[in-house]
Parts: sequence; structure tokens; C-alpha cells
Amino acid sequence: MARPKKYRMVEYVLKSLEFSPDNPTGEVEISMDELEAMRLADIEKMYQIDAAKLMGISRQTFGRILDSAHSKIADALINSKKIKTGNDGRCRVVKLMKCDDCGKVFRTPVDYTGHECPYCHKEHAHPLSSDPVE
Repeated sequence: MARPKKYRMVEYVLKSLEFSPDNPTGEVEISMDELEAMRLADIEKMYQIDAAKLMGISRQTFGRILDSAHSKIADALINSKKIKTGNDGRCRVVKLMKCDDCGKVFRTPVDYTGHECPYCHKEHAHPLSSDPVE
């Protein structure tokens, strides 16, 4: 029996989008975790081990997700296919928070509005980045 898949932590969510050439010959779908892997590796220039920790997965899984995303993008560009973004039930949208007192960085659900640090329990935490785009 296969091991259940882990949830992947995603900080940035795009609305469902489609990119299409003039005469598409097919379609590829890029999942939310593939988009997040490309964002972290290709745009944020993070090492795979650091990006994997942020997503809550192993470095090997991160590498497989990134390879899959790169293959799909290359296929779409070379073979004139439409690119669709899709949601993935294995992803949880989170935001990073940092406590000004203890300096710890932690994840919270994207809709969390409090400021309490789970480590020192003081009300001095703030989001590290702006809210994700939905």
C-alpha cells in the first residue's frame, strides 16, 4: 500500500489562468505546487533544500515537482500547447509570520488575523510578506 501524500505548503496562489498560443495543439495543466516550486527555485532563487522545507516536503519530492513543472512548460512552448493553472487538493495556503520578541518564523493559515507567537505566546508577530493573491 502506498504511503499517503503529504500536504504541500504554498504561500502564493494564482487565480486560475490560461496562457494560449494562436492555434493550440493541446493543453497542459500546471498544479499549484508546481507553480510554487517554480516560484521558489526560479524567481526567488532558493536552494532546493530550503524551498522544500518551506513547502513541508523532502528535497527529492521538491526536485520531482520542479522537474515536472519544467517539462510541462517546455512541452507547451515547443509544441504550441495551452497552459492552464489548476488547484491541487494536496496544497495548503499559508503565510509566514515572524515574532519580534523571540525572532522565530512560523506558518499560519492564510486567513489567520492574530499576532500571537506560538513559541513565546506574546502578541508581537507580523506577516513576513503581503497576503497571497487569490
